[in-house]
Amino acid sequence: MNRAEGLGRVNAAIALIVGLAAAVSPQRFLGLFGVDRREVTGAAAFGWRLFAARDLVIGFEAHRGDRTALGFFLPVQIADQIVFAHALRTGAVPRYGALMAMGTSGLIIALDLLRRSSE
Repeated sequence: MNRAEGLGRVNAAIALIVGLAAAVSPQRFLGLFGVDRREVTGAAAFGWRLFAARDLVIGFEAHRGDRTALGFFLPVQIADQIVFAHALRTGAVPRYGALMAMGTSGLIIALDLLRRSSE
């Protein structure tokens, strides 16, 4: 396995872990980001499970080495950064949670940029 493949697999693993956690229990997952479980209503849980499905599909396919899935990491994470920045600015989630989400997403972006430069 070369460096680019290894970095792609790391991002795939992150996506699979995040996706699985958000799918199994959005309440517990969001609790890691400082969101009170009682605030994760049916509609919010549904939305987070859609987020989870996206991450699981991309993560699974990227882990298999699918080049299209690997190519999705950067644009998806840029979109997530916009959402997390908006959440931070509006106070939609606790500051800590928004910053944690931005940091995790930023790590994925950095790893993907390294992967792209290693190809």
